[in-house]
Amino acid sequence: MQFSLSQLKRLREWRGLTQEELAEASGVKLSSIQKQERGVQDDAKLSVAAPLASTLDVPVEALFSAEITDKWINQKPTEVPA
Repeated sequence: MQFSLSQLKRLREWRGLTQEELAEASGVKLSSIQKQERGVQDDAKLSVAAPLASTLDVPVEALFSAEITDKWINQKPTEVPA
Protein backbone atom coordinates (compact mmCIF):
# COMPACT_ATOMS: atom_id res chain seq x y z
CA MET A 1 0.00 0.00 0.00
CA GLN A 2 1.29 3.44 -0.92
CA PHE A 3 0.58 6.72 0.80
CA SER A 4 0.99 10.16 -0.68
CA LEU A 5 1.32 13.34 1.31
CA SER A 6 -1.90 14.64 -0.21
CA GLN A 7 -2.27 17.49 2.26
CA LEU A 8 1.32 18.75 2.18
CA LYS A 9 0.73 21.78 -0.03
CA ARG A 10 -2.37 22.81 1.87
CA LEU A 11 -0.61 22.62 5.24
CA ARG A 12 2.50 24.36 3.94
CA GLU A 13 0.45 27.23 2.56
CA TRP A 14 -1.57 27.38 5.79
CA ARG A 15 1.70 27.92 7.64
CA GLY A 16 2.72 30.57 5.13
CA LEU A 17 5.88 28.77 4.02
CA THR A 18 7.39 28.42 0.57
CA GLN A 19 8.60 25.05 -0.61
CA GLU A 20 12.16 26.29 -0.18
CA GLU A 21 11.55 27.44 3.40
CA LEU A 22 9.95 24.12 4.30
CA ALA A 23 12.83 22.20 2.75
CA GLU A 24 15.41 24.23 4.67
CA ALA A 25 13.57 24.04 7.99
CA SER A 26 12.74 20.32 7.75
CA GLY A 27 15.90 19.00 6.11
CA VAL A 28 13.80 17.31 3.40
CA LYS A 29 15.04 17.78 -0.16
CA LEU A 30 13.22 20.48 -2.11
CA SER A 31 12.74 18.07 -5.01
CA SER A 32 10.96 15.59 -2.70
CA ILE A 33 8.56 18.29 -1.51
CA GLN A 34 7.90 19.40 -5.09
CA LYS A 35 7.23 15.83 -6.25
CA GLN A 36 4.88 15.15 -3.35
CA GLU A 37 2.91 18.33 -3.94
CA ARG A 38 2.56 17.64 -7.67
CA GLY A 39 1.52 14.04 -7.04
CA VAL A 40 4.45 12.73 -9.07
CA GLN A 41 5.70 10.76 -6.09
CA ASP A 42 2.85 8.75 -4.63
CA ASP A 43 4.66 7.08 -1.80
CA ALA A 44 6.06 8.67 1.31
CA LYS A 45 8.44 7.27 3.85
CA LEU A 46 8.22 8.13 7.51
CA SER A 47 11.72 9.56 7.21
CA VAL A 48 10.21 12.22 4.92
CA ALA A 49 6.79 12.66 6.53
CA ALA A 50 8.00 12.97 10.13
CA PRO A 51 10.31 15.98 9.69
CA LEU A 52 7.73 17.72 7.50
CA ALA A 53 5.01 17.20 10.10
CA SER A 54 7.32 18.37 12.86
CA THR A 55 8.23 21.54 10.97
CA LEU A 56 4.58 22.22 10.16
CA ASP A 57 3.63 21.45 13.80
CA VAL A 58 0.97 18.93 12.82
CA PRO A 59 0.55 15.21 13.46
CA VAL A 60 1.98 13.01 10.70
CA GLU A 61 -1.53 11.77 9.96
CA ALA A 62 -2.58 15.27 8.88
CA LEU A 63 -0.26 15.02 5.87
CA PHE A 64 -2.27 12.08 4.56
CA SER A 65 -5.86 12.91 5.50
CA ALA A 66 -8.05 15.85 4.46
CA GLU A 67 -10.39 15.12 7.35
CA ILE A 68 -7.62 15.35 9.95
CA THR A 69 -6.16 18.42 8.22
CA ASP A 70 -9.57 20.15 8.31
CA LYS A 71 -9.89 19.55 12.05
CA TRP A 72 -6.32 20.64 12.70
CA ILE A 73 -6.52 23.85 10.67
CA ASN A 74 -9.77 24.85 12.34
CA GLN A 75 -8.37 24.50 15.85
CA LYS A 76 -4.74 25.65 15.63
CA PRO A 77 -3.29 29.13 15.05
CA THR A 78 -1.29 29.62 11.86
CA GLU A 79 1.97 30.64 13.52
CA VAL A 80 4.91 28.32 13.17
CA PRO A 81 6.47 27.71 16.58
CA ALA A 82 9.95 29.09 17.17
